[in-house]
Amino acid sequence: MAKMAATAASHLLPKFCFPSPHYLQPNPTIKFPTASLRESSRVQASNPKREQQDSGMNNNTSEEDLKFLVKLGGGSVVGAAVIKYGSIIVPEITRPNIVQALVMVSAPVVVAVWILLNQSRRDRDVV
Repeated sequence: MAKMAATAASHLLPKFCFPSPHYLQPNPTIKFPTASLRESSRVQASNPKREQQDSGMNNNTSEEDLKFLVKLGGGSVVGAAVIKYGSIIVPEITRPNIVQALVMVSAPVVVAVWILLNQSRRDRDVV
């Protein structure tokens, strides 16, 4: 009995798992747009004065970017050291405390909502 059910199920399996061949054939009613060779696009010439101004700004920007990356890298290293070795210096932070955990998780959300509400009130007052 079980063998007959397995045989019947094995004949149905290909029909459920694999689509029939007519799904694999392209649909002749779909038409794709073709690009016209007569279409043109606008091309603007470059402005040498503006490029010189931009290159001057890029030097300042790259210095500012470099300073920012150094600060970011230093802060990341210090943060990683605090996370890794902070429990040695202050063992209290490794003891579980549900109230402290809830405050740490909910405080940024409450502060963000408060800032957004205040900003919204200021925007309404200005208008």
